[in-house]
Amino acid sequence: MAEGNGGDESGAAAAPKPQPRPQTRAPIGGMVRDPRDDEVKTGPSLTGFLRDRVSTGIQGGLVFIGVRRPRNPDGTLGPRSWKRLFIFLGTVFVIAFIWTSIHIVKPGTVAVPVTLGHSGDPIGPGFHITLPFTTTYGMTVRIQNYTMTSNIGEGAKGSTDDSVAVLGSDGGAANVNATVLYRIDPKQATFVYKTLGTSYTNSVVRPSARACIRTQFTLYPMIDAATTDFKKIEADAAECFKNKVEPRGLLLQDFQLREVTLSTQLQSAVNSKVASQQNAEQQKFELATAQQGADITRIQALATADSQQILACGGKAQTVRKNGQNVQTVVPNALTACSQSQLTPAYLQYTYIQALKQLVTSNNATTIILPFDKNLTPLINVPNGSTTGGSSSNTSSTTPASTGP
Repeated sequence: MAEGNGGDESGAAAAPKPQPRPQTRAPIGGMVRDPRDDEVKTGPSLTGFLRDRVSTGIQGGLVFIGVRRPRNPDGTLGPRSWKRLFIFLGTVFVIAFIWTSIHIVKPGTVAVPVTLGHSGDPIGPGFHITLPFTTTYGMTVRIQNYTMTSNIGEGAKGSTDDSVAVLGSDGGAANVNATVLYRIDPKQATFVYKTLGTSYTNSVVRPSARACIRTQFTLYPMIDAATTDFKKIEADAAECFKNKVEPRGLLLQDFQLREVTLSTQLQSAVNSKVASQQNAEQQKFELATAQQGADITRIQALATADSQQILACGGKAQTVRKNGQNVQTVVPNALTACSQSQLTPAYLQYTYIQALKQLVTSNNATTIILPFDKNLTPLINVPNGSTTGGSSSNTSSTTPASTGP
């Protein structure tokens, strides 16, 4: 038995005993796991290969230019290449020197040069060489516009109402749409950049324009401001805006008051005022027409009186000036220089003959009855009033009429 036991013990000793798997202690509430389970056996990947190549190339380049020290085969660091390091640093400095000294300014803009925190005079469009380590900031000198309107999508705020709410001297309210055209003074671009920056539209243009519009409308009743004084308000607001922005380096190009939107009651009052003005203009026209007619009648009466006076008293030729020109006319003699101022029988007889001529030439006259007078016995041939078939006939009729015994 003893031998059997001994044989069994020797056989058991020859066989290898299984090794327990190492365990790691997990946090409380966790599970104990074997670290060998996390080992993933994979072959070499393309990404890792490229990463190693790039890293090796960068390290080799840094060693070559002297930024890093080489490593000897035994693992120690070798001497640095100071010569190549200085050449590299000198090349970088020269490139930076040239790159920061050459500047190209686009058309329609000026550039403000800033060298190590100090700004210089603005430079215009084209190619420029400045001090090294200079940064340029371009600023447009083209005409810009700022629009204040209630039309959605047109104003400076896009989809919101940016019109100017104003009050008149009588307390009437309205909304004003306006547009301001302005630009930067090229000579003061550096001053604008230092004092206002690039956001001068919101910091200066917008508040100045709106303040000037409100101020000018408070000087007039709202109805007058929207009608008769509209142009004057526009000119005064433009002058106000100009005085505010020009000392800051901005130039006003145009100031436009586009529209005044009144309340319903004020709009009715404006329409009534316009209608009254139109009525007054019509009355002025009618008065002028009546005066002109009276002047014509007066002139005709004076002409008739002058002609009668000339026939009664005679006249004399004179040169008078009318409508800027010298004309020849007959001026009647004074009443004191003639024997009578009434119509003479000779003038009445002359007028009578002229009237008979007009009757004779009339197409409707066929028979004429003439008074008989010892001083005038006319014999008149009166043509027939109608002509047919290219032939005509004349009728001669003289009918004496006795005017007295």
